[in-house]
Amino acid sequence: MGRLFSGGRLLGLLALLIILVALAGVSLRSRLAALSWPEQLVHDAESVASGWFYQPIFQIETFFSRLSNLQTMYQENAQLKVLVNEDASLRIQIYQEQQQNRILKQMLAYKGKTPQFQLIAGKVTGRSPISWNSQLTISVGSAAGVQRNLPVLNQSGALVGRVVAVAQYSSTVELLSSAETPDGVSAAIVSKGGPPAYGVITGSHTNPGQLSMQFISQLASGIKPGNLVVTSGLSDIYPRGIPIGTVRSFVADGTGITRSAVVVPTANLNQLDYVFVVVPQPGQVVKP
Repeated sequence: MGRLFSGGRLLGLLALLIILVALAGVSLRSRLAALSWPEQLVHDAESVASGWFYQPIFQIETFFSRLSNLQTMYQENAQLKVLVNEDASLRIQIYQEQQQNRILKQMLAYKGKTPQFQLIAGKVTGRSPISWNSQLTISVGSAAGVQRNLPVLNQSGALVGRVVAVAQYSSTVELLSSAETPDGVSAAIVSKGGPPAYGVITGSHTNPGQLSMQFISQLASGIKPGNLVVTSGLSDIYPRGIPIGTVRSFVADGTGITRSAVVVPTANLNQLDYVFVVVPQPGQVVKP
């Protein structure tokens, strides 16, 4: 035993161990850089097998991930739609309130500059599509002092029509544009170049929503399209000087004695929210 590990043999064994360790280290480093052909074969087989499982799993994972994203997007889109609808509703409400405020300011201004009139303010509460150009319902009646045949004005003081039926808390107004009225409104065309030309305003049969002024004398001079038409004061219903409309054109009636005119109403009869009922002052006669 002493001979086996004696002297030079021991040193040779130690040298052999050092060489083996060094070779093992070199072999390990080379394995990290390159694979032997059996290892390559196994590696490729594992890659193919894992690809069979990886691709379906990846596709399924991608599908559910996109589905989740789509659901999130749908929810966010629904929330945005709610916000947009709320914003649109708010804008409409603000616009309506602004319009209402504008109308009420106009009503206050008109009432302030016409102290000669006693005015009852009312809101339009009903209007049938069948009789759109003929009648509407307002929110004031006999309890507020409304009577039949009282003139009705818009918020700026332009003539709208007259009261034809009265209940305690509501009334029916016949519009100027009604072509069914048996009588009309005595009116005058205001001219700077001469005396006014008189006629009778009724609803137009050929131009729905507009007015026809008939029985205008052919001798009336200085009148032309664009002239203002007002109440003449020759009626026992309508006070003098209330704006009715503007002359658009004249039409000969074939008699050579009179002519008629197409008149555009000053009041927008299609957009009536609030109106004034004119109550006569003491001494003014109202036709029953």
